[in-house]
Amino acid sequence: MTDLLNNTTFLVIVFAGVLAMLAFVMVIAAAMVLSKGERGVSKRVQDFVIEREVKKVDTSTKTRQILPRDITGTLFSRTLVPFMKGVVDFLGRFTPASSVAKINHQLAIAGNPMNMHAQEFYGVRVLFLLVGIGGAVWINYNHIPLDGTRLLMGVVVIVFSMLIPYAWLNSEVRKAQDEIRRNLPDALDMLSVCASAGLGFDQSLQKITEYWPTALGKEFKRVTQEIEMGVSRSQALRNMSDRLDVDDLTSFIAIIVQAEEMGMSFADVLHSQAAQMRILRQFRAKEIANKMPAKMIIPLAIFIFPALIAVILGPIIPTLFNLF
Repeated sequence: MTDLLNNTTFLVIVFAGVLAMLAFVMVIAAAMVLSKGERGVSKRVQDFVIEREVKKVDTSTKTRQILPRDITGTLFSRTLVPFMKGVVDFLGRFTPASSVAKINHQLAIAGNPMNMHAQEFYGVRVLFLLVGIGGAVWINYNHIPLDGTRLLMGVVVIVFSMLIPYAWLNSEVRKAQDEIRRNLPDALDMLSVCASAGLGFDQSLQKITEYWPTALGKEFKRVTQEIEMGVSRSQALRNMSDRLDVDDLTSFIAIIVQAEEMGMSFADVLHSQAAQMRILRQFRAKEIANKMPAKMIIPLAIFIFPALIAVILGPIIPTLFNLF
């Protein structure tokens, strides 16, 4: 009975520690989201409430303007958000110089979520690590001599807290790259149509960016802006390939650059590339569909098979007990 109570207490403590860590993470995420969204709301409220001008009494009266408020936003955004940002900035000062370029590249592929840079991301990683260490210490607190199970749980909490920022960033990168892969065949179709209508490659890119507000469309717009600034077309396309790091887009840009050097027609190249990208998208969809049966084995084994066994063998168990 004592062992059962000890095990129950241990599980309750571990569960409470995990919930506390998740609550802390949710508070940080909510603070970042609210601080980002409240700026525009506060500005709109100030523009609506604060009187900018007073009607002139006569032609000699000057316009009176009321000064804006010195303090804007809620108490939460003025106290907790700056404090957390200061902590993250302080921890980000210890970012290794060797990893800054890699982290910035991954954040650029993900679209710079929450306007985060390498130093801020490293500060968030260190903050999560400190939270994990605190959770591990809390799990093993007042347990001397130390228990092997509790030490293992503490190590798992620390490793889990270290992997959360990496997992989040990698998921954002994969999400952005998958979106670009899905949109690339449609973009090539529109480029092919524009080129067949008589537009040049640069004009086709500009036409797409006007009516296609997606991540790939924004990257095409950046390419056109670089070309307008004097960067060569091939170099601007290579810069986009380096920024996004998508295999399909890299191969397409290599073929476009080669066609430009050889003097080939852009319309024919775009038409053939659009057809090839559609075929690749179909094959990729079939590959994902073929992986689904293997992925369904785990939920079936955990949730479905035990229920079926209980339903089928449950009525037989009393009979077996009576036999023996």
